[in-house]
Amino acid sequence: MNNNTTNLDTHVHTHPSGRAAAFGHHLLARWPSVLGVLALLLNNADGPDPHVTGMIIIIASTCYLAAAAIGSRRSVWVMVVVASVAVVLAGLTGLDPTVTMLVMGTGFAIFGFLRGTDRREVGLQALAFVGFSAIALTAMMSSPTVALYLAAAAALGHTVWDVVHFIRDKVVSRSLTEACFVLDLGLGAVLLLAAWTMPPL
Repeated sequence: MNNNTTNLDTHVHTHPSGRAAAFGHHLLARWPSVLGVLALLLNNADGPDPHVTGMIIIIASTCYLAAAAIGSRRSVWVMVVVASVAVVLAGLTGLDPTVTMLVMGTGFAIFGFLRGTDRREVGLQALAFVGFSAIALTAMMSSPTVALYLAAAAALGHTVWDVVHFIRDKVVSRSLTEACFVLDLGLGAVLLLAAWTMPPL
């Protein structure tokens, strides 16, 4: 009986259809990472862009802050959609997308403090929002080489922030931290590679 079971398992894992099914199951289990890779490819379709990376980091920081202010970990995915739509609409209506996100983040910080559910957590996320946004904004206004390094620093810094929140398992869902980790790490690596291979001016 045990030999038959072992042979059946071996057949499933060695048969092409069995391997494909196992691979598909693994991808499904790691869907946040897959989503992060797809977002990375989409945002680097035209090459590494410090401005795009800076905007992504500001959006990510805003979503973390919003989730803390609302007091719901699951709300962070909704906020990713809301923030992305806000950026697109701002561009279509002639508003500055960066200013739009900064205003949105500030609004959530105020809402979180007034709501008073967990002011300590809101304060921590607000500080992170200010810090990451400052680095991202500086990158957007810097010379090409400096912009690459600053945007990479913002992305890699937020990668660490993702890991911290994955371990803490607070504020945002782990699925979001996983997707964000893959995206941020990839953005940072691509920008650093671009900076290191950029011909001297």
